Amino acid sequence: MDRTTVDEHNFNTLIPVDCRNVMDDMTASLDKISEYPVAGAVHIPQHPWTFDGDGLNHGRHPIPVQSVVETLYSSLAQAPGEIPLLFDGEQQFFHTRLYYLFRLYGLDAMLWNDSMESLAELSSYFNASTPVLPVENIARTGDYSDVETGLLVLMEDVKEAVHDEDVLLIDVRSRERYLGLEEPIDRKMGHIPGAVNIPYGSFFTAGRMNFGSYEHMRHLLDSFKEIIVYCGSGMSATPPFLVLHEMGLPVRLYGGSFSEWITDDENSIETGDAPLNERILSLNE
Repeated sequence: MDRTTVDEHNFNTLIPVDCRNVMDDMTASLDKISEYPVAGAVHIPQHPWTFDGDGLNHGRHPIPVQSVVETLYSSLAQAPGEIPLLFDGEQQFFHTRLYYLFRLYGLDAMLWNDSMESLAELSSYFNASTPVLPVENIARTGDYSDVETGLLVLMEDVKEAVHDEDVLLIDVRSRERYLGLEEPIDRKMGHIPGAVNIPYGSFFTAGRMNFGSYEHMRHLLDSFKEIIVYCGSGMSATPPFLVLHEMGLPVRLYGGSFSEWITDDENSIETGDAPLNERILSLNE
């Protein structure tokens, strides 16, 4: 949704949801919001709403269980017909992560894919009541059986995928991390065997997700029966996931991503380029 398409909806049904955050830093997140506040918007802290230690998987940022996500959603959309409108800063992923989580559990939401300035111009038209989020006694119930399985893969699925030539693994981290030249966060360097590298930033144009950014590769992407995208912890892979999903491709997110993959010492890790990555690079030139 952008400045044009929002006019097609009833403003009173849209609940502006501020997903701006600084990874793992609540103080810096609040500072960011105070620098450019959006009137009437409710801010969503990272934890437990976008990741939770008692989630579905391991790794640095586990996917919250169903009850956590549904608790948040019911706090935002309190009246029939109300829909959360999720927004973030330029080239960010907290709004796409939350959008993905809502979709994962069958909940409706809209994603703002335009500038903060355009959103601020509309803020006076939105629903005037700002939701209040629960801060304690949040129930944690649910498991993998609750999710839309067409959107998520677990580590066991990836273990099988690395041996299947009809499945394309896409690592969206920086090229240096993919190649194993540097690793600022995780304890091992490299990538999941066979994965190709399509860096996160290439899915954006002028700070916004570009849903046509990989149409030039459709003939290659269409040749796989399934595509799995991953990053370091399952957060920054959500914009690439959405771009590919909107292309109609059979794509799923590896929720645990590389930080979970390396928790099992039996899982292999590769460094350097995968053979297919040379073709990917040539198509992107």
